[in-house]
Amino acid sequence: MKVFRIIILLIILVISAFYSKLQRLQSTAWVEPLQVAIYPINADGHAETSAYINGLNSENFKSLEQFFNKQWLNYSELDFQPVAIELMPVIAVKPPEPPQSGNIIKTMFWSLRLRFWAYHNSLTSDKTTVNIFIQYQQFDEQQHLAHSLGLQKGLIGVVNAYAGRPYQETNNVVIAHELLHTVGASDKYDLQTGQPIYPDGFAVPSAKYNQLKAELMGGRVPISVTESEMPSSLRYCVIGDKTASEIGWVGTNN
Repeated sequence: MKVFRIIILLIILVISAFYSKLQRLQSTAWVEPLQVAIYPINADGHAETSAYINGLNSENFKSLEQFFNKQWLNYSELDFQPVAIELMPVIAVKPPEPPQSGNIIKTMFWSLRLRFWAYHNSLTSDKTTVNIFIQYQQFDEQQHLAHSLGLQKGLIGVVNAYAGRPYQETNNVVIAHELLHTVGASDKYDLQTGQPIYPDGFAVPSAKYNQLKAELMGGRVPISVTESEMPSSLRYCVIGDKTASEIGWVGTNN
């Protein structure tokens, strides 16, 4: 029976890998704007969180489109909008939580569960649409936000964010970071320390630690070998050359 389950899992993974490859090719063609659907979730059940979510509109995510429009022009002369954001209705059910251990089998099962969950909770049937699920909660200085994630397989992002106007622009930085994961960008910070990795995680590598902005996938503005700070908005972020290459903005006919 165990062998049968493993065979079924392998078949599902092969089909899933083929489907993901098609998604990858189509989502990074950049001949049409990449459609991004944002689904808010009240993660802590607080009335204040619901009130904030109910007050959201497309303007709250406008800086995302503006950021990608501006960064696109650094790599192409074509007048093109690379990303189109749409705010979707609130989702009542939270996505499955990732396993705490690094067990490969558990991680594969969780990935499949997340993709199945996203399929049933998204409102679009377009397989090239990136679905970003934002789990909003109230700020708590005693508890850090769980790690956000972006999956290229399935074009899914799960962002953990604070509910409140003061956090909107920093939330958008995280959304943009996870969005680029879904189209092939890799992290450019040290997973142990959180420090941006030189040179690809630096906005201007030649400036060393005299940085004014963060490379988006580096995540933070490097101040010294051991210090860095979170950018306050996407105005203080750039898409570096390696990231642009990974997502298909470099080395194409753009």
